[in-house]
Amino acid sequence: MFKFPLILAVIVLMMAHEEYAQSLSQGVEDFSLELFRRIAVGSNQDFMISPFTVWSLFVLLFEGSSGGTYYQLRQALGINGDDRTLREFSRARNQFLNLMTNEIEIKALRGIYVAHKFSITPIYKSILQQYSIQPFEVDFKNLGTVHRINEQISSATRGLIKNTVQQRDLSDATMFLLSTIYFKGKWKFPFSKDMTRVAPFYNDNGQVIAQVPMMNQEANFPTVYLAELAGTALELPYGSLEWISMIAVLPNEKVTLNTVVNKLKTVGLQRILQRLAEYKMKNSDAMIDVSMPKFETTTDLSLNDILNQMGIRDLFDQNTANLDRIAPGLYASLCKHSSKIIVDEQGTEAAGITGLSLGFKFLSPRIDLNRPFLYLIVEKQTGLLLFAGQVRNPKA
Repeated sequence: MFKFPLILAVIVLMMAHEEYAQSLSQGVEDFSLELFRRIAVGSNQDFMISPFTVWSLFVLLFEGSSGGTYYQLRQALGINGDDRTLREFSRARNQFLNLMTNEIEIKALRGIYVAHKFSITPIYKSILQQYSIQPFEVDFKNLGTVHRINEQISSATRGLIKNTVQQRDLSDATMFLLSTIYFKGKWKFPFSKDMTRVAPFYNDNGQVIAQVPMMNQEANFPTVYLAELAGTALELPYGSLEWISMIAVLPNEKVTLNTVVNKLKTVGLQRILQRLAEYKMKNSDAMIDVSMPKFETTTDLSLNDILNQMGIRDLFDQNTANLDRIAPGLYASLCKHSSKIIVDEQGTEAAGITGLSLGFKFLSPRIDLNRPFLYLIVEKQTGLLLFAGQVRNPKA
């Protein structure tokens, strides 16, 4: 049977079945950290991804899959249990990620575009309704379609991501899946622009590679040394409620960033958050002097090969893909991920799209993020990893 290409784009609660919800949360974390690890160890460049948008998009494909494709997606995404709880979990997380306050704005969006006269099965249409998704019927050969999709992406990301979809991406498409997330957060402890100074930034070998604007602030930043991670975790909270934070992880001296990245999944995000919370309870008045670079990173990635390495293989092969619950003959030809992050004295603006030990080691009162480090932007209550990236050569 001839297979039609399916284009994927990732643009960076309380549950009825709590045990399964916890299992799903762990599945999301495992998938997110493994995706980040595989990208990071293969790159010596600055980058950022939005792991949740990738997971969220592939859940929609999982819902329409059968056979080997189904089992590969289930394993990679960490999905166990019944369909209803998966849908409740996914829908709740996406609804949770649509909030606006004076300090934080976060917006998530998913969309499906289907070629005219292309028939989606009634069962898949019913499933999409449970995710509150309505497919759009379009003509992929019309240049106006690309323009409209890019306009929607630009609007959803407040103009951070523009013109990421090209006509060549859609020329043979019958379906295009899109997942976006936008985040803008003001630091709880803003950095004063008057304290920003140009200073050296070093590589893993201790060599100066650039002179960059370094922001400086002394405040009650939770900070903890993690021997199992061979590094120090620093929490930079957003807003007065601190429900979202950037966690920066700085490797020990003479430890490479890749070494820390490879330990991250084993240590786990929840462990890092737990240790930071314990530090904060015991050191509520401790002041830490922090220095970190201003930076801006734009990332465009094809995730096909990386997802294949993570066990999602059949989906991208027109001979083995089984998405018959969506429509007969579909396969995924492209999974594209675009993201952008801006970090300055006031806070962070970021967007991502995907198209298909209690003892403490007390530190010196100063943390200098003046050599390669990784960062994780996390919703702390659920442990949801919104964005993850690395800084090796910051550009502002």
